[in-house]
Amino acid sequence: MSRQSGQRTDMPDKWTIARYWAGSPERERFAPWLVPDRPCCFACGWFGEKWEKAATAKGRWGAARLDRAHIVPDSLGGPATADNLLLLCKRCHEDSPDWPDPEEMARWIARREERPSREMETFMAWFAAAEEVPEFKETLASLFERYGADEAARRVKGIMRAQFDQAGTHFGIGISPGTRVAILRSAAVRALDGGGACAPDAEL
Repeated sequence: MSRQSGQRTDMPDKWTIARYWAGSPERERFAPWLVPDRPCCFACGWFGEKWEKAATAKGRWGAARLDRAHIVPDSLGGPATADNLLLLCKRCHEDSPDWPDPEEMARWIARREERPSREMETFMAWFAAAEEVPEFKETLASLFERYGADEAARRVKGIMRAQFDQAGTHFGIGISPGTRVAILRSAAVRALDGGGACAPDAEL
């Protein structure tokens, strides 16, 4: 195991695993979402748009935040070889079966629901938080009416950036649903108080 990364150094890299499954006759059963040049979770299709910035397929797979997951667990004698390794998102890796029969993994994958991209999940999480803070939506509408789209967006981004600076995060989770609600509620209050002055290049 690498002391810094916590990953075993004798395991094949992600690109090697992706190439193996791209040519495997078992691809549909164990890697139904696999597209060789576009990294994603083999089981649910989850991916990150930012992973695609690398110039090569190997670079894109290397950048992907996917776990190398054993079909037959290492603890049950499964080898660290490409034919026994899948690339899964953290959620799928945590939920997947640790069982000596590979068929159990194939059955589990067949029942796995599709997930949207990482960025889309983040957008949906903020949208859900906004539903809990109607005053934020009302404030947005007021700012857009008062200043127009460009200026209102600039002001909201500056206010949101200031709220992010106050927020804490959960280890391994990032910004929790409750924190998103708190950020939006605080942003609505600040906007109503006239705290919308910000640098033009402020970003969420």
